[in-house]
Amino acid sequence: MTAISEQNGRRQRQTNQTLRGSGKAAAIVLFLAGIVAAGAQPIKPFYQSAQFSVSANEVVEGPYRALAISPTEIVSNYPLHKNATAQERQWKLHADLSAFPALHSNSPLIDAIYNLSLEELTQDISKEGTFDAGALWPGVWTRDTSYSTLLSLAAIDPRTAEKSLLRKVKRGRIVQDTGTGGSWPVSSDRVCWALAAWEVYLVTGDRQWLEQSATVIKNSIRDDEQVVIDPATGLAHGETSFLDWREQTYPRWMQPADIYSGKALSTNAVYYRVYRILGAMDRALGQSDGAWDAKAERIRSAINQRMWIKSEGRYGQYLYGRIWQSLSPRADALGDSLAVLFEIPSAAQRASIMKVQPIMPYGIPTVYPETPGIPPYHNRSVWPFVQAFWNLAAAKQEDESALLDGLAAIYRATALFLTNKENFVAEDGSPIGTAVNSDRQLWSVAGSLAMVYRVFFGMDFTEDGLHLHPVIPEALSGSRTLTNFHYRGAVLSITVHGFGGTVRSMTLDGERTEPIVPADLRGHHAIVIEMDNHSGPDSRVHLVQSVTAPETPEPRLGNDALSWEPVQGASRYEVYRDGVPQSTVEGAPFHVRPGSTLQELQVAALSPDGVESFLSKPIRSGGEPITIPAVSPTVKPTAQDFVTLDQSGVAGLSLTGEVPADGRYAIAFRYANGSGPVNTGSRCAIRTLFIDGQRIGPIVLPQRGANAWDQWGLSSVQIIALRKGKHTIELRFLPADIDMDGVVNTVRIQSAQLQRID
Repeated sequence: MTAISEQNGRRQRQTNQTLRGSGKAAAIVLFLAGIVAAGAQPIKPFYQSAQFSVSANEVVEGPYRALAISPTEIVSNYPLHKNATAQERQWKLHADLSAFPALHSNSPLIDAIYNLSLEELTQDISKEGTFDAGALWPGVWTRDTSYSTLLSLAAIDPRTAEKSLLRKVKRGRIVQDTGTGGSWPVSSDRVCWALAAWEVYLVTGDRQWLEQSATVIKNSIRDDEQVVIDPATGLAHGETSFLDWREQTYPRWMQPADIYSGKALSTNAVYYRVYRILGAMDRALGQSDGAWDAKAERIRSAINQRMWIKSEGRYGQYLYGRIWQSLSPRADALGDSLAVLFEIPSAAQRASIMKVQPIMPYGIPTVYPETPGIPPYHNRSVWPFVQAFWNLAAAKQEDESALLDGLAAIYRATALFLTNKENFVAEDGSPIGTAVNSDRQLWSVAGSLAMVYRVFFGMDFTEDGLHLHPVIPEALSGSRTLTNFHYRGAVLSITVHGFGGTVRSMTLDGERTEPIVPADLRGHHAIVIEMDNHSGPDSRVHLVQSVTAPETPEPRLGNDALSWEPVQGASRYEVYRDGVPQSTVEGAPFHVRPGSTLQELQVAALSPDGVESFLSKPIRSGGEPITIPAVSPTVKPTAQDFVTLDQSGVAGLSLTGEVPADGRYAIAFRYANGSGPVNTGSRCAIRTLFIDGQRIGPIVLPQRGANAWDQWGLSSVQIIALRKGKHTIELRFLPADIDMDGVVNTVRIQSAQLQRID
């Protein structure tokens, strides 16, 4: 018996004596008063920080404690609200978990959190047999279900995962969750569905599912290639994956059309993986020609070329701007985690990311540094499912320090809160104070379970079988067994002894073998894995404190000079022209050299420590805009100065305009879309731009407010070389332009706007 097992056994016996002597209710009351099993010797924590500690059976955070009385019961005195009853401060297993794998280890706390998470999973399965997203989020959500399935739910409930994924298919295509500006293509991460679909196939080997899901993914990606994928770079347009509350993670000046035009690390990491999956699907179906893999490589190359910050040793958050784009240097935890897991960066880059990624005392913040004036939710928060992906990246890199730190972050939160919360405040680790917060959040549940299946037992589902590559920090050394684990036709009992990131030996029913469970194995089998008991290279997490970026400047242009009000906390300012930094100044004014062609000017505020604000709203200088009113011979003239386009009526528009000189021109459309609010809905208007009969690309015209048909703004932009003279400009409605609503695709067009950029 290990020392931790001996201590745990002594602590458990003392706790049991207290329970028998005073009654369970009295013991809980004593515990909540801060007297837990009086006289018991504390168990040495396997994780200790200045903020909290985690041991085999309890979490301690100042005056707050959570104790695993057994693998089926936890009590906590964490103040989730003032009037919490003893029952609310206690979790006790009531669900029948016999259909799921059972975990037995030398840590009652980890076993109890595992059982709590399985119970919450059963509560997240609706009467229709699909996954709800959480207590406050009923119904199936594409990204919630997809990321949860990838994390762990395919491994233990692939049929519910299948049914849930199919619920998010419409017209043979993946449904994008509601989001900024009316959903797709402003929000464009729907293809994370493919990650889940492939994982289900790897778990089940179901060829019918493979064929069905491959068709859905291909239908979706082919539309995306018309509307989302930028042909110039190969990168995907659209919002950061899952971070779909625009003011939480984007500057306030950015409109939905601007967010569509951006290119986010997390979303592009997903697209890279989807193209890899499509290549693998085609090979499995005997249809491969290498085209999908070539597209994946193009995205990977573009990510590494355009989003890697060499001086920081990590990626930036997203490319943003209007005509010209710059890289936001903020860290996006999900994007970096997925990039490492999918091996987008080189081995040296992956090691660098693990070393420099900002980690706060309670976990990995979703974005860093924080945005001022925004309540915690996507900003100033830790999301357990993002933490889980980061932990998987740490395990992949065999980074013991990062992994142990990340495991402690998950176990602390679940034990103290007695549920898998949606998120919590990054600065103090509390779920109180966030804009929204749900109990038993599906992807938080799945993330907790993934720590068992994919870390402690190292499960990696592949086409040839189940690979087992556990990664066990030395502080968690011991033995753990998972029984009743169903894999295809086999029922497995898996035991792992020791610690480290390398399997020293594995036996299958007593016979030594490679750490792979063959895909065609049938029946009940026992697996025993011995780890090499070697720790990985010594490393330290990059621990940071809360840092808030300066407010975004609001410059104005007059008399050939930029001016702006001083920003509190800023010591200097960086002036950008056409997306490129030009000068560092201590303040305004900044003199601008006028030009004959368009230039975009922006300003960033920098703190004394070099923390950069968002770039300001682009201010245009130079060149004369060309406005072509929306007049179409197919539309009956009215007193109105706009044309209404709708897919069920007049869907397209043809204009004739003249440009005064050869050059490259930026073209956008002044429009209104009142089909829904800015932050939700599914009626983003989309059209395809043709000039002189040649297809140029998509024009995206997102929602600007419910019934706000008099709120005008500019669409997304296309850049095209034009010769001097007249040109025919058309907006056509093509099949790929069907939005998520599928019926309403309405927009008012007031004019086309052209400006020469060179």
